[in-house]
Amino acid sequence: MNPEEGDLRPQLLDRFALSVEITGIREARERVLIMERNLGFEADPDAFRKNWLPMEEELSRQISQARSLIEKVTYSRRDLLSIAALTASLNVDGHRADLVILKAARAHAAFEGRTTITDRDIALAAELALPHRIKRGPFHQSEITPDQLQERIEQLQGSNAESEPSEDETPEADSESQKKK
Repeated sequence: MNPEEGDLRPQLLDRFALSVEITGIREARERVLIMERNLGFEADPDAFRKNWLPMEEELSRQISQARSLIEKVTYSRRDLLSIAALTASLNVDGHRADLVILKAARAHAAFEGRTTITDRDIALAAELALPHRIKRGPFHQSEITPDQLQERIEQLQGSNAESEPSEDETPEADSESQKKK
């Protein structure tokens, strides 16, 4: 989306599962590196490809491994409560964001070779799933960092622990959530 073209309506924005904000590189050394890589590609595309091929192959291997692992990635009722409490505390309308955060957290865990999601996975997923869903007024913060999201999750988990039964006390709820994934 190009901000110069205006905003999309919230109901359309909600259809985008994840979003990222792209900004130009400001650091001079990084800009030079971009120019050097571009010039290297233009001078000899085959050599450029050979140079980067091992990293491309490693990334492809990681993605393939994550695809085979994704169905084994589990989550708990506590994770679901964390996600729901986070989206509710940020006044996110609808429930699509909750599902997107869960799916993205599972994908991130699989990408890292794990079979259980963590609070960090939830925070990273929320960073991609929430910015375009959070209502912003003229005086509101325009972005929230993964660390801030993780802090919010931890705070909410603390308050949920006091008001919710523990996972050990609700095994049927946890098995139900596993069936639904």
